[in-house]
Amino acid sequence: ALEPAVLLFDEPLSNLDARLRRAMREEIRSIQQRLQLTVAYVTHDQSEALAVSDQIIVMNKGTIAQSGAPSELYEQPSSEFVAGFMGEAMLFEGRNHAGEAANNGAGSYAELGPLRVPSPASLASGTVKIAVRPEAWLIGPATAQGLAARLTKRTYLGSIMEYTFASALGEIFVVSPQVQTPLDVGAPVSLSLASHGVSVVAG
Repeated sequence: ALEPAVLLFDEPLSNLDARLRRAMREEIRSIQQRLQLTVAYVTHDQSEALAVSDQIIVMNKGTIAQSGAPSELYEQPSSEFVAGFMGEAMLFEGRNHAGEAANNGAGSYAELGPLRVPSPASLASGTVKIAVRPEAWLIGPATAQGLAARLTKRTYLGSIMEYTFASALGEIFVVSPQVQTPLDVGAPVSLSLASHGVSVVAG
């Protein structure tokens, strides 16, 4: 029997519907682990990459942009490109303040409008990019401190609500698990950021 050193899967699930794709990627992962195979899995679907991988390599124009564990690339992207590839992160321009104490106790922080987020100590002061994932936005009453915004669109997707807000930072896409009490279009809110799903990278 053949015992290859490496198996190559090149977009194996691209023509399948969503439910079958999920089942097949679980089956591929199960077989790979059971037989202890080394598999190189090529995909443009970040959710697929996260689901089947122990290590992910993100390529950009033929060079390695970043490699590491799935959680590392998702939570700590090293560049604007990786942040955009690993999920639906929105990229905003912000200003980094290196070595200055933020309200949350971080040694360095970046400003995103009225919001402050911790930033890596390796980043110098100046213009940076701040990647924010849709699930990182917290929706509060308009009277709360934060980024003032107004709801312009909403979509019900069963287990989540998708919201689009207009703000001083531009259009903001938010995913919320609060489906029982959806916001009305036109509602004013205050947006703040969770401690996860936010990354600051060089601009």
